[in-house]
Amino acid sequence: MKPRAVLLLAVFLVWCGIGPALLQAKTAVKDLPPRYRNWLQDEVCYIISNEEKNAFLELNNDDERDHFITRFWELRNPTTGSPDNTYKDEIYKRIEYAKQYLDGVHTAMGQVYVTMGEPKQRARYYGRMDVRNMEIWFYENTNPALPAYFYVLFFDRDNTGTMRLYSPYMDGPSKIATSVLTVNDNIHSFQTIDKALGREVARTTLSLIPDAPVDMQNATVSMESDVMLGILKNLANHPLTKQAIEQRRQALEVTHRIVLSEEFVDVITVPLRDASGNFNLHYLLRLHRPSDFAIQKSDEKTFYNIAFSALVYGPDNKLIFKQDRSVSQYLDAGELERIKKSLFGYEGWLALAPGKYKIKFLLTNKLTRTGYKAERDVVIPGPVESGLRVSDVLAFSSAEAAQRDFLPFTLGGVKFTPMTGDGLTYAPGQRVNIFYQIWGPPGDPSAFAGKSLVVDYAYGRLGTAGDTKALHEEVARQQFDPFGSLGSGKKIELAATAGPGNYRLLISVSDPESLQKVYSSLNFKVSTAPNVAPAYDVYDPELADDIAKGVPEYDRGLSYLAQNEKDLAAKWLKSALAKDPANEVARARLAELYFDQQKYADVAALFARTPVTKETDEQAILRAAESMAKTGDVPRAITFLEGAMNVRNGSGPLYMALAGYYRDEGNVQKANQLESKGRSLNKD
Repeated sequence: MKPRAVLLLAVFLVWCGIGPALLQAKTAVKDLPPRYRNWLQDEVCYIISNEEKNAFLELNNDDERDHFITRFWELRNPTTGSPDNTYKDEIYKRIEYAKQYLDGVHTAMGQVYVTMGEPKQRARYYGRMDVRNMEIWFYENTNPALPAYFYVLFFDRDNTGTMRLYSPYMDGPSKIATSVLTVNDNIHSFQTIDKALGREVARTTLSLIPDAPVDMQNATVSMESDVMLGILKNLANHPLTKQAIEQRRQALEVTHRIVLSEEFVDVITVPLRDASGNFNLHYLLRLHRPSDFAIQKSDEKTFYNIAFSALVYGPDNKLIFKQDRSVSQYLDAGELERIKKSLFGYEGWLALAPGKYKIKFLLTNKLTRTGYKAERDVVIPGPVESGLRVSDVLAFSSAEAAQRDFLPFTLGGVKFTPMTGDGLTYAPGQRVNIFYQIWGPPGDPSAFAGKSLVVDYAYGRLGTAGDTKALHEEVARQQFDPFGSLGSGKKIELAATAGPGNYRLLISVSDPESLQKVYSSLNFKVSTAPNVAPAYDVYDPELADDIAKGVPEYDRGLSYLAQNEKDLAAKWLKSALAKDPANEVARARLAELYFDQQKYADVAALFARTPVTKETDEQAILRAAESMAKTGDVPRAITFLEGAMNVRNGSGPLYMALAGYYRDEGNVQKANQLESKGRSLNKD
């Protein structure tokens, strides 16, 4: 590749978020996984530039390819940030039409239809005596690379029923007229067409551009038409087309305005134990003012479009995993009025192992390219072996029956809407609603029949003596679940005479038997005239899909690895792989774990039922083969590697490994051949 081409490719990869753009050997189109091969060959074949195609073939895995495809369509979205991409939808409608009526996208008609869409006018001329079957499509065009108006003519050149694209210069009228008297005679052929189909059709056989000068007396064809056809057939690579895409790319690359610290956004992070006994870090980022959130209107529809990311770092400050989300939604009239008056928030949860973490959050409004940044150090508690613990206290504005138990800030089938920042300002006499969890050792709840915990609530102004109010209640220990968790809440009525100021609510939970007492607290304000905007919180609409695919299990497994809990990491990675056997990253990490622990039979079992694919990690393949050999089954290792090389034929290390196993079996000649091939590939 020329240096400039390499530079452009590198820039494109970096922009796609795949960088740094370390260029790998290109994957052949035929070797791509089917859905990506179909996307490249059958869906975007006429709208993707050569540079984009090359960049796509340089990618190494499905995540990068999916990210590329998302960016590819974003660049072509007429309304930036809109939940609906009308251009993308139109392309797929054209593809379906071409498949149904034009014998597919790879016919001449299919190519033009997918590239240009429905013609403004369409004339069909079939079953005529003196001319071949033909169609003429008329286009009104806005693409600057093409004329404002032009025709495209298709004809059955070979009388086979296959409609070909007509070129005035390469074909000429003589290829359309059928009389033997007109063979290679454009003048008489033009006259025959003129008589059979009319002057306008005859003129079109000389020039596809309506306002181009034409010599009809001598039937002189137009070279300009063929130039136009050349542009049409390769429109994606025309400089003006690529320039337009580049301009959109630059527009989308506007630098975010990053708002640091808590100046414009409130953050809540709280570990809560789920119904399976696992801790998840629930989080909420909420803007301070309704005016901080932008919406947009397109085609009489109003929508928002946000992106969210959470980067999870371990105790060694290394990135463990990243959670990326994108949410866009149209708003009806009621939602529009509500969101205008509300504080926008995004909520979710992270599946984490016990330990310390640093979380970096970024909430971005894609319509304004404005980002809100926050960072938190968090501690996920470990299992409670004895005694009691209590979670942070969260105030909430509303609670309703949860549609799904896995939603953020959901406990015991109830979905809570947390309060943040200025929302924690109450009027005298107003109710303070709170919820929290109490944690104890796992066990049979019925063993605690007749036993209770004592909970005391006390609140008052900070630094003001004699201002404290107290409440007392008991909680039956039998209400704990088998994992040792109890969700609890309280509605506390502030005194009508409560003076303005800063308050603290202190909760103490006591066990009368062990005399242990644990605490948690909440700070809030009291004002005579609080001005608190309601909340408009959203969460990832694809959360259910992630759960079905085992994403939380995979994340939890990675976090256990970061905490050096390898056995538990293997347990969760195995669970993730059970939910999604196609998760090659999970299989590779699990194979690495088992191999390091010398669990060779377990490594081999990972590849017993699920075949090797183009996405399978090469090192994982080598570990699997070596594990088979170490368990005494060298023939199986040979068979496995030979099957893997049907998919990964260009891998020098696989050839070298296979050569070693053949040598172990005594087949030196075969081993030498494979080793020679492997060395050659490694050298290349």
